[in-house]
Amino acid sequence: MRALYFIEEEVGMKYIKQFALMIVLSLSMLVTARAESPHPFDDLSADEVKALIEIVRGSGKFSSEVRFPVMRAQEPIKADWIAGRVGSDRVAYCALFDPAKALLSEVLINITQAKILSVVDLPNIKPPVLLEEYSRARTIIRADPRWQAAVRKRGVNDLGDVFVDMWAPGLMSAEESRPGQRLLRGLTYMNKNARNFYSRPLEGVVATVDLVRGVVTSVWDLDVAPVAKGYRELSEKDNQPIDPPLKPLITEQPEGSSIEINGQEISWARWKFRYAMDPLQGLKLYHVRFNEAGKERSILYKIALAEMLVPYGGAGKNWSFRNAFDVGEYGLGKTLHPLIAGKDVPNYAQLLDTVVPDDLGSEPVTIKGVAVYERESGIMWKHRNSENGDTDIRGARQLVITFMTTVGNYDYGINYIFDLDGTIHVEAQLTGILLARGSVIEKNACGDGCLPLMEANVLAPVHQHFFNFRIDLDIDSGQNYAAEVNVAAQAKGKNNPDGNIFSATNTVLSSELKAVRDLNAASARKWKVYNPDSRNALNHPRGYALVAGETAFPYLDPSSTIRKRAGFINHPIWFTAYNDQEMSAAASYPTTAPIGQGLPSYVRDNQSLTGTDVVLWYTFGVTHIPRPEEWPIMNVHHTGFTLMPVNFFDQNPTMRLPE
Repeated sequence: MRALYFIEEEVGMKYIKQFALMIVLSLSMLVTARAESPHPFDDLSADEVKALIEIVRGSGKFSSEVRFPVMRAQEPIKADWIAGRVGSDRVAYCALFDPAKALLSEVLINITQAKILSVVDLPNIKPPVLLEEYSRARTIIRADPRWQAAVRKRGVNDLGDVFVDMWAPGLMSAEESRPGQRLLRGLTYMNKNARNFYSRPLEGVVATVDLVRGVVTSVWDLDVAPVAKGYRELSEKDNQPIDPPLKPLITEQPEGSSIEINGQEISWARWKFRYAMDPLQGLKLYHVRFNEAGKERSILYKIALAEMLVPYGGAGKNWSFRNAFDVGEYGLGKTLHPLIAGKDVPNYAQLLDTVVPDDLGSEPVTIKGVAVYERESGIMWKHRNSENGDTDIRGARQLVITFMTTVGNYDYGINYIFDLDGTIHVEAQLTGILLARGSVIEKNACGDGCLPLMEANVLAPVHQHFFNFRIDLDIDSGQNYAAEVNVAAQAKGKNNPDGNIFSATNTVLSSELKAVRDLNAASARKWKVYNPDSRNALNHPRGYALVAGETAFPYLDPSSTIRKRAGFINHPIWFTAYNDQEMSAAASYPTTAPIGQGLPSYVRDNQSLTGTDVVLWYTFGVTHIPRPEEWPIMNVHHTGFTLMPVNFFDQNPTMRLPE
C-alpha cells in the first residue's frame, strides 16, 4: 500500500507540475501579449490594416468596388485619455469611397471586436485623389479627340511622347459642382520618358475628366506657346561635366546612439514623446514631455500639420484653378518617401518602419518612412572671462525626427527638432521642381523688372505656400491660458526723462474671436500658452511661447472661393477651445466642401479661453518669386517657427551639461 501511495503521489505531483507549468506559460503569454499590444496612439499595423479591409468587405454594407483612401487609428477622446478611461480595444477611422456612386463615407471600426461602430455618408464630399485614379484618368484623356487635337496643334504628332499630370479640380463651375461626379484635371507635358517632364509644358491644354462616367467633360485649349527645346534632366549624365567631389566628411557615433526607441515612443536626453504617421497630415507628435528635476513635465499633447494651401498667381483660366490643398486633397502620409540613410538623412540615422495602406485594399506596404537622428548644432553657450581668459563652453546637440513626401512637382520635408534647452523647432523643407508655363518669350527685355523666366519659352509664375500647424500645448497638463506679448517704448517724460525705457506687456486673450491675431514686427509680437497653477521657483507661471518665422500674406482676393475655403490663411494666429472634432484647419476633405469650414467656423461661437484647454493654430508661409537659380530644380528652402520655454524652468536647463 505504501508503494502504491508513493506511485500515486509521484504521478499526482507530475500532473501538478505540468499544470503549474501550463499556468506559468499562459501567464507569460498573457504578459507578453499585453506588452506587445499596441499603444492607443500607435499607427495601425499591417495586420490591423488587413483586418480592417476584411471587416469592411465582409459587412455587406459596401460595394465590392469600395476604396480605402484613409485608414488610421482613431485617437482616444482626450478627456477619456487624461482620465484613464481608454479601453484596450483598437478602433480605427476609415474614409471609404464608392467610385460608382462617387460617395464618401466616414466609418468607425472596432478591430478587436471585428465590427463596424458607425457609418456617416458625406454626399458630394470627395476624398483625396486615389493613386489608381491618376492612371485611369490619363487613359480616358488620351482617348479624347479634342485633347489629341489640342496637343497636335502645338506641333506634337507623337501622342506617346506626352505626359498628363493629374490635379484635384480646384475652382469649379456650377455644372462641375453637380453631385455624383468625380472630377480631376489633367495638365499636359512633353515626356519622352523624361524624369523631369515639368520642364516642357504644353501650355494651355487642360482636360477635365469625370471618373464616374469615364468621360472627358471639357478640354481647354488656351494660350498656345512654343514648347521648350531642351530637356532639363537631373541626373549626373545629363549635367556633365560634374564637379570633382569634396573630400569625405564623416560623422560617427562610436558608442552608439543616445536615442532610445520603445515602439513608437522616443526618449533622448531629457525629452520623451510619441510619434505617428497620418495618411493626410503626415508625421504627428504626441505627449511631448521634458524631464525637469526628475519630473516629466508635459509640454505638448499633440502637434501636426493641419493643412497646406499652394495658390498660383498665373493669369488665365488654365491657371486660376491651381490652388492645391496638399493635406486634404492629396495626403502627405499617402505619398511619403522611403528615406535613404546617407542621402535624405545622415548615414547614422535610425530609419523607422511605416505601414502605408493601399487605396484598393491590397496588401499594405511597409517602408522606412520616418527617420530620427542626433546632430551637432554648434555652441550651446560660452563665456570667456576678459580679465584672465578663463573660458566656459558647452556644445549643442539636437534631435531630429523627419519625413518627406511628394505632391506633384513639389517635395516637402517636415522636421521636428528638439534642443537640449527645452526649445522645439518646427521646420518645413521645400524642394522639387517649379510649376512652369510655356511662353513665347525667349529672353527678358527687362525695364522696371523681369518676368520670372527660367529658360527660353519657360516661365514660372509667382505662387505661395501656406502651412497651418495645430499646436495643442498642455503646459503641465493643467488648464492653460493664451496670451499675447507686445513690446512698446514708453513716452519720454517725467517717468522716462532719457527716453530709453521700453518694456513688454502681457495681454490675456479671453475668447476665440479676440484671439484671432496678426503679426506685428514693430512690437516684437509673440504668443504664449501658460499654466497659472504651475509655477517655477520664482513664482512665474510656466509657459511656452511661439516665435514666428518667415511669413506670407495672402494675395488671393477675399471674395474668391479658394480663399473662403482656406480661411485659415486670413490670419497667422488662431486660438480655439479644445474640441476632439476640430483637427483640420480647413475642411477635412476640402475639394468640394462648403465654404467657410475649418478655423473660421471653429471660432464663430466665440468660446471662452479663460482657464480651459486651449489650442494654438499657426499659419506661416512662403511667397515664392521664382529665379533661374532654382531651375531646373529648386534647392531646399527652409522655413518654420519655434516653440520656446518661457518661465518653464527655474534657470537655464543646460547648466548640468557635462563639459
